[in-house]
Amino acid sequence: MLKNVVVINDFDYIQGGASKVAIQTANLLKENNPDLNVYFFSGAHDSKSNLRSDVISICTNQGESLKSKNKLKGAIDNLYNFKAKKLLKELLLTLDRDETIIHVHGWTKCLSSSVFDVAFKMNFKLVLTLHDYFTACPNGGYFNYQKNEIWTVKPFSLKYILTNCDSRNYFFHLYRLLRFFIQDKIVRLNDRLTDVITISDFSENILKKTLSPSTHIHRVYNPIDLDPNREIVDYTKNDYFLYVGRISKEKGVDVFCEGVTKANKKGVVVGDGSELEKLKNKYPNIEFVGWKNSQEVKEYMKKAKALIIPSRWYEAAPLTPIEALQYGIPIISSDCNATIDYLESDKNGAVFSISSENLDEIISTFSDCYKPSIPFVSNYSQDITALYNEIIIVKES
Repeated sequence: MLKNVVVINDFDYIQGGASKVAIQTANLLKENNPDLNVYFFSGAHDSKSNLRSDVISICTNQGESLKSKNKLKGAIDNLYNFKAKKLLKELLLTLDRDETIIHVHGWTKCLSSSVFDVAFKMNFKLVLTLHDYFTACPNGGYFNYQKNEIWTVKPFSLKYILTNCDSRNYFFHLYRLLRFFIQDKIVRLNDRLTDVITISDFSENILKKTLSPSTHIHRVYNPIDLDPNREIVDYTKNDYFLYVGRISKEKGVDVFCEGVTKANKKGVVVGDGSELEKLKNKYPNIEFVGWKNSQEVKEYMKKAKALIIPSRWYEAAPLTPIEALQYGIPIISSDCNATIDYLESDKNGAVFSISSENLDEIISTFSDCYKPSIPFVSNYSQDITALYNEIIIVKES
């Protein structure tokens, strides 16, 4: 019988999509199962933590490893975090393994693969949500940041070792490869994972060939934040195309800017990141409004003609498209990210080829006859609890 759930994530606050889902997981579990003991194990704490007060929080308080003032210690922790391993072991010693599920979301920024190592050695039931590609790729994105393109070369091949595909430099490329070696060959993450959760058809098709044949693959879609007071807007009366998110190379914000500019349309970019100043200087016609809170983002969405997802990388399941679709805003997506799973032909939006970068053509001929809607709505709390119980029953039998 399920009595304890330990949710593991690098951060106990909303730092990105995976952290948001991890926190929602813990909060929804406790909200809908008051008698369930819900623990949240993290590596970085913020006073504005989004966790419910009745979720039991355990934090190593180390912060993001590679941003540590002690560079050497931070580098070691990112390879294999001994403190995280020790504290997690202390927690698990207080729990009955037959009544406990460990659910991992993010581990590469603070906690490292040491959290898997201790869970496996103590024979606890564990499930990992595959929010990204860190189980298969050292930089987590199947992306060559030097060439700005998808990169699917096998990690331990000579070609991979000799080619700098990292966003920083060749030394960091080798450092990530060492971290992946520890994860893959010493912790043996892929070999020992018994259960994983995929969040889209797109990412599952990429990742399933890298997993052990004995790994059970489950589908649980990310929880959707539906606005209870949402209204369907008439997007045909709106005049700008919108991008929301991190402003970085792999996100393809330059593709958005170039496409909107060539089509001679109005564009708005909401977000911040390493490419912001460069793109602001190159595209003075685009309105860059900086980072906005969730309520402000919703207002920008309601006034958009379409939300554009121009990703160059294999984005596993972006949450932003669902948020836009709930207001009746259509989506234009590149063909190399999981947004295409949400799009129904000639109904929710359009798809463009990232290789030919024909976004301007799609924008120029964008139709006013789309009838956007959310393609699926699931009960996340119910689905995830059912999965936990299924795993426990299977392991007991």
